[in-house]
Formats: sequence, C-alpha cells, structure tokens
Amino acid sequence: MLQAKMLDVVADVNQTVCEREELITMIAIALLSKNNIFILGDTGQAKSYAVNQFRKRIIGAKQFEKLMSKQCDEEMLFGRLDITGLIRGDKPTMITTGKLPDCHIAFLDELFKAGEGILNSLLTALNERVWTNEGEVVNLPVISFFSASNEIPNFNNPEEKILKPLYDRFQLKIITQYVEDKDNRLKMLKIKQQGVNNSADKTITLDELEQMQAEVKAVTIPDRINELMDTILCELRRKNIAVSDRKFFNFAPIVQAAAWLDGKSEVNEQHMLTLINYLWNTPQEIDSVKEAVYLLCQNPISAELDEITADALVSYDEFDAADDKTKALGKLRNELLRLFSKTQELLAKSGGNQTVAQSIMECVKKLDELNLLSCNTAGFTYVTLIELAKLK
Repeated sequence: MLQAKMLDVVADVNQTVCEREELITMIAIALLSKNNIFILGDTGQAKSYAVNQFRKRIIGAKQFEKLMSKQCDEEMLFGRLDITGLIRGDKPTMITTGKLPDCHIAFLDELFKAGEGILNSLLTALNERVWTNEGEVVNLPVISFFSASNEIPNFNNPEEKILKPLYDRFQLKIITQYVEDKDNRLKMLKIKQQGVNNSADKTITLDELEQMQAEVKAVTIPDRINELMDTILCELRRKNIAVSDRKFFNFAPIVQAAAWLDGKSEVNEQHMLTLINYLWNTPQEIDSVKEAVYLLCQNPISAELDEITADALVSYDEFDAADDKTKALGKLRNELLRLFSKTQELLAKSGGNQTVAQSIMECVKKLDELNLLSCNTAGFTYVTLIELAKLK
C-alpha cells in the first residue's frame, strides 16, 4: 500500500513536467534513503519546479527554501538569538521557527554561491544533520537536502577548491536537459497556455514517509550484491574514477530504496543501475560510469561466457583438424560437457537475474551447435549436452 502511494506521487509529479522521469524517481529515492541530491542543468529546465512539486505532496513535512548568496549568514539558515528574551533577562535562546532546525525537507538553491563564513556549518548540517551553536549541538530533523545549479565550481581553482567538500555531501547527482521531444514540448505548451491547475492530487503524509523509510531499511541485500558493488568499485578505480570508501560503505540505502520502489524485498542487479547517479563525480565521468555499471549489472558474467565460448571454439578447431574424428569427438564432447557444467554453475549463482540467465542460455546454445556439428561430421547420433550431462 505504501509503495503504491509513493508511486502515485511520482506519477502525479510526472504529469506536471516533461522528460523529468529520472529526476523525479531520484527525488523519491533521496527521500526514502535520507540522502541529499544535487541537480545540474541550465536555467529554465524545471529543476526547482520538479523538486517543489514533489515536496509539496508530502503533507506535514516542514519545508525550508533559500536562494544562497554571499550575503547569507547563519541566522538566515539556522535562526537568530531571541533578543527580546535577553532584554527580559531570560536564558539566551535561539528562534529557529521556519529555519533548518525546524525543517524536514530543505532546498538550498545555488548552494555554491554561499559565503565562506557558513561553509563549516553547512558541511555538518549536510553530513551529520547537526548544527553547533555556541558549543550546543542542535540536531536537525532534515530528511534530505536538495540543491540545483547551472554550474559546478572549478575545484582546481584555489578559490573554489573549498567548495569541494560541500559538493561531496550530495550523495546523488543528476543532470537535466531541455525538453527534446517535440510532442512533449507541445503538450506542455498547451497545458501552460490553458492554465491547467497543478494541484497535488496524490499525496503522502510525513508519518507515511517515515514508515516507508523503515520498510526500505528492511530490504535485504544478498552477499552477491555486495560482491558486485566491490567489483564496480574496482572497475571504476581502474578507470581512474575516484570512489571513496565513504561512497562504497554507504551505497546500501540507495539500492534498497530502488528495490522497494520496484516492489521487491531483496535488492537485485537491476536496482544497482540506480548507482550511476551516485558514483559519478563530474559530468565528464558519466559515460564511463554508465558503461561500467551497465556491463557489470545487466550482464556481469559476459566476460566469463565469452571465455567459455572461445574455449569451445578452440576445442572444435582441434576436432576439425584431427584425422581420427571418432577419437577427437570423445575429447571434444568431454570439453563441451566441462564448459556446459561451468554455465550451470554460473546460472546457479545468477540469483534470478533474467538478463544473465538469457545470456547463459545463448552460450549453451552455441555449445550445443558445436556439439551437433561435430556429431554430423563424425557420423554419430546427436545428443544434447543437457542429456549427456544427465548420463554422466
């Protein structure tokens, strides 16, 4: 029921914008996993609009929004000292109503324009959800921080290098583009011209969101998924794409949220594709990250299957070159059965991954084609490898 309600909200928000399906799904995943998300895109791409449409559908969640600038100080974000109380002689207290200490969802637009004076406070707020005021630690109830910008600072520039830790505190990152499809543009143009009311038809409550987060935490992560994440880590580092230990050790909530949205109680390889927007650091890395993650998650054993096929072809070439085809056929069959056995071991470890299973079936088909061809050449009755394996 709760999963259906979240999907209804996602679908409802998608009705208000065009070609923002990935962004809106990532907003849901950020809220479900209690992570932060940074949106990069040119002006006028409905970045802020999509975020605002989503968060207004969470009833009971207190919101905070601020367009950041060099003039922003801690008072604007965290609250101010109660001067009236001080005049009365009361104990110094902070008025935090409507500020981050009184907020569940925060949108800090153009975050990188913040002044140096509040960077440390922002870092602890983004990472640890706390604010330290005059030695007193204040816990922040913020579920997720959102930010959007049309640029990323040049971290090689000494003046902008100090913003890098701030950027790293946004676990999820996504890029938007202008609406590309003509039909989508005309559809949205008509909606705007007709002044269609973008009312929030589908909503969830803050309590329901918290229940959803508890269900997300209960999603199981099999050992093979942790092993797959380690393989992804090594592959990206091999490509000189930096993946910190913090990223590696904290990937779980994101894929758990993806699995929960998919109606699954256990994470599978397809859910790991969500990590593409978790693993890239700069836009230039996106294609390399996509290539590696898709290869390892959609068909993580393709290299092993290619090796099995190659070994089978080498064995067939040896059979084809042999003078004594009867003797050579026995040797080839034994090798094909050995390779067939390897495919079945891979199938047993696939964990129900349909893409992997299909690739294994195609590999077995190639092995059987060589089996058939060799039997015809040697003048022997053809028996499938599956049947031969049963006779062993």
